[in-house]
Amino acid sequence: MKCTVYYNNVSVEPIPNKMSFYEELYLDYKVISEKQASKLSLFLHPKQSIKLSRVVVEIPYSFTADDKLFCNGFQSWSESKLYTIDQKIPRLRRIAKPYFQYYGDEHMFSAAAPNLYSWTYGYIQRNNQFHLFASTQENTAFSLIEYDTSEGLVRITKMCDDIELNHSFPVFNLYMNTGREQEVFDGYFRAIGTSPKSLQPSFGWTSWYRHYNNITEEKILKDLLAFTEKTNESPMNETDRIFQIDDGYQSEIGDWLTLSKAFPNGMAKISAQVASHGLTPGIWLAPFVCSKSSKLFTNHKDWILKDKKGNPLRAGYNPLWGGWYYALDIYHKQVKDYLTEVFYTILNKWGYQLIKADFLFAACIAPPRNKTKGQVMYEAMTFLNQLTGKDKLLACGVPLGSTFNQSTYCRIGPDIHTAWEHSLLKFLRKRERVSTIAALRTVINRRHLDRTVFVNDPDVFIMREKEHKLDAKQQYTIMLVQVLFGNQIFSSDDWGQYDLNTIEEIKGLLAYRDAEIINCQEVNPDFFRITINKEVKFNAWINLNKSKVNIPGLAEAYELMPYESLILKI
Repeated sequence: MKCTVYYNNVSVEPIPNKMSFYEELYLDYKVISEKQASKLSLFLHPKQSIKLSRVVVEIPYSFTADDKLFCNGFQSWSESKLYTIDQKIPRLRRIAKPYFQYYGDEHMFSAAAPNLYSWTYGYIQRNNQFHLFASTQENTAFSLIEYDTSEGLVRITKMCDDIELNHSFPVFNLYMNTGREQEVFDGYFRAIGTSPKSLQPSFGWTSWYRHYNNITEEKILKDLLAFTEKTNESPMNETDRIFQIDDGYQSEIGDWLTLSKAFPNGMAKISAQVASHGLTPGIWLAPFVCSKSSKLFTNHKDWILKDKKGNPLRAGYNPLWGGWYYALDIYHKQVKDYLTEVFYTILNKWGYQLIKADFLFAACIAPPRNKTKGQVMYEAMTFLNQLTGKDKLLACGVPLGSTFNQSTYCRIGPDIHTAWEHSLLKFLRKRERVSTIAALRTVINRRHLDRTVFVNDPDVFIMREKEHKLDAKQQYTIMLVQVLFGNQIFSSDDWGQYDLNTIEEIKGLLAYRDAEIINCQEVNPDFFRITINKEVKFNAWINLNKSKVNIPGLAEAYELMPYESLILKI
């Protein structure tokens, strides 16, 4: 195992468990082994100002053709799944880079991206053995875990972004372990530390997939009554119930305290109505971005991050927001003052108790010289956590490691789509695309995070009959995956249109949300067997494929239809 520190265009290799002294700095590199686990730490002490590029740890590993490699995507929306050693993570097509390069990790690589890699944590699965490689601190720099199958190495790189350092710097704390799935992840989360947040299950409604940003006060209040009436029965009222207003209440993206004309009586009235029904009132905003048509952009261009030419930095493109949107400088005092006012108003004057903070990745796309991207993202999340205080924060569009123990809920996959796949965005190879199948794969493979560092938010289920292209099997599969692997469950339908059969189906699926996950196996690509325990043991068979699959091991042959899921008692 070799550690290499790259700085000032030179590299050095510190000695484990011994102080290493060099002309410009000295290094405290420690390696501690405990049974099958190892903990690595590096503390850097510069004697003078240096420019730190990266720190790389290389671990020899003998890959086999049967190995499955978990590749965790850069942020909430990034598709994350298991790959075989001969596969390659697709890169965003060149035509799409100007629009979407900051959504994921396209801007993170100065050279060609590795074939197979993971962010913050990753593992190699060989039968029932898991070889975990993980960072327990992402507050100093993002951690890239590369599976270099040609060289026989697992390479962990702390992306230090040429940070200018003249002070001591805790570069990394890494955790590695080998064993059964539950065993290695239990050890990992102990190393991270427990969350200070209350990690209780919740169930709720959000306006996005019903109305998108075309919402009005009248529509919201009508949906509130329908949702309340149909969810007053067990098991839907046994957990915290949330009613969340999404995009569309504000006049422009960035102008959060100036309301759309569709809300003539203000947002406090709606919050009070929600609370009067025993629900937690929630509201959406994207705190670190603004649209070009916003007053914020027009009046405060000095608040906007700048590109290399000194122009306002385009964070991405969203046609629902009129096109390009821009990233705010979170270290600008007036930006912090403005967001403090926004959060105080929403939580204390309007009476909302949950804020869904979205498009958070924008905060870290252009760090100052004395910060890494990872530092900026962690400090942005710490700031939001402080602003939220005793109320609840749902983080979305965020690098996951930056929000460990910093938010109550976190989105863990791409947006669900009203069809199974978004063909254009798939062609563009956008990993952060709107896609039902990409969302379900990611929710299954990020299952370990639920109620450890936050509560998993797998997005919404869709059980309505119209305004989508999902068949009944797909709808059932979506909700089954969500109740098994997430504990913040959202709907976005008109509950007034649900018949008794639909209500009973939702109740029946919700009954599995507290089941113990004993084992999760991808039998074949996109075909899963999840063994669960709920008083007795069951196998949940989940087919995400467009073709039939055979369920193995049954006394009589049984085929699962395309997109079908089935729960069988063992």
